Amino acid sequence: MEHRLVGKIYSGEELTWRSENILSDIKVGFCETCGFYHAYPYPSDEFLKDYYSEYQIICPFHTEERERFARLMLSRIETSASVIDIGCGKGELLATLLKYGFNNLYGTEFGSMLKEAKKLESVTILPYDIAELCDWCERKSKTFDCAILINVFEHVPEPIHLMTQIKKILSPEGIIVFCIPNDFNRLQMAYLEKTKSKPWFLILPDHLNFISLENIDGVLSKAGYSLVYKTVQYPLEFFLLQGDDYVATPELGKKCHKKRVVFENAFRETNREQDLELLYEGFAKLDIGRDMYIFAKPLPEKSEN
Repeated sequence: MEHRLVGKIYSGEELTWRSENILSDIKVGFCETCGFYHAYPYPSDEFLKDYYSEYQIICPFHTEERERFARLMLSRIETSASVIDIGCGKGELLATLLKYGFNNLYGTEFGSMLKEAKKLESVTILPYDIAELCDWCERKSKTFDCAILINVFEHVPEPIHLMTQIKKILSPEGIIVFCIPNDFNRLQMAYLEKTKSKPWFLILPDHLNFISLENIDGVLSKAGYSLVYKTVQYPLEFFLLQGDDYVATPELGKKCHKKRVVFENAFRETNREQDLELLYEGFAKLDIGRDMYIFAKPLPEKSEN
C-alpha cells in the first residue's frame, strides 16, 4: 500500500523506542491513505518477529476492566456464540468470559505467552498468527460469530489490511470487537500544547499505529465495516490536565489508577453502573477516552452487477 504522510512529522528524539535496535529512518505522521497516524515505513517483519519473540505484556486490563468488558459482551452477544480472542496473551480475558458464561471460546497466541494460555481449560488455543488462522479456518470450514482483538491493531503493520482479513473468518452475522488506544485525542493535544513536551504515547516499535475516535469511522469504512457500538475507558488524561502529571512523574501512575478505580466503583457499589456506561458513551461521542471499545460488522459485499 502506498502511504502519504501530511502535516507534522514526528521523528528522532520526538519518538520513544523500547528496542535497543532503533530504526532511525522511521517517522510518524498522519497518513492520507489510511486516515490515521502511523509509523512510516513500517518496520520489517523480521525486525518485529525478533522483537516479539521474547515479548511479555502484563494483562492488558485490570480485573475490573476485564469484568466490564465481559458485561459489554453479554449485552450484545449470546453466550453460546463462537468467540475467538486473537492475540489472547496469557488468556486472562478468556478466563473472565468463561466466568460470565461464554462456552464456545477460542484464542490465538504464537508468542512467548502461548504456553501460559494453553493452561486454560474449556478453551481452544491455536498457535497461529492471523494468516495461519485464516488458512486453518479455510481448511476446517470454520467461522466465528465474534472476533476480539484487544490492543492488537496498534502493534501490527497495515491494520486496515488485517481488518479485511478478519472478515474471512466471521460468520454471516459475525462482528469484530476491538480495543485500541485513542491517541492524538483532544486531551492529549491540550497537554502537549500546555507542557511543550514530546508525545509520550509514540512508543516504537510497541505501537505502530495511532488511531483516534475522531477518525475511527473512516478507518472502519476503509476496511469494509460499519460501526455498531462504541464506548471508552476512563479518560486518564484528565489527571494530566489536573496536575497529576504521570508522564513527567511516572510514579504517580499507580495513584491515578487507584483514583480511577475508586471513581468507577462508586457507581458499581450503588448499583448505578448503567449511569457509568452512559457517561462513557457520552465521552466517546466527544472523542474523549483513553482507550476505545469498538463493535463493528462487515459491510455487505458490493454486487458486480
